[in-house]
Amino acid sequence: MRVGTDISYLSISEQREAARAVKVLVTKPANSESIGLVDASRCHRNTLDAAPTDEALINDLKVFAYARGGDAITDVQVNKESGLLKNCWYIITARATVLQLKN
Repeated sequence: MRVGTDISYLSISEQREAARAVKVLVTKPANSESIGLVDASRCHRNTLDAAPTDEALINDLKVFAYARGGDAITDVQVNKESGLLKNCWYIITARATVLQLKN
């Protein structure tokens, strides 16, 4: 689980490439194949720091999908829950289905 909006786990070029390559789709196209699920979580630990955003989690999902060979993600679900037992004010978790698009 990542804390806040930290993105130091990847180089900027890797993040840009994943953001460009992986699309977020509302529905699964007929010319696609599901290759699994990805998930990501972020903790809001310090109230003085920027809170994690849905956009940060979507970017995490895109990076993980790209690493698995995905071209798109769909069925994105974002949930916010208490994180007090994990030393966080709250935790935002996202999950999506990874798709490979066929030509």
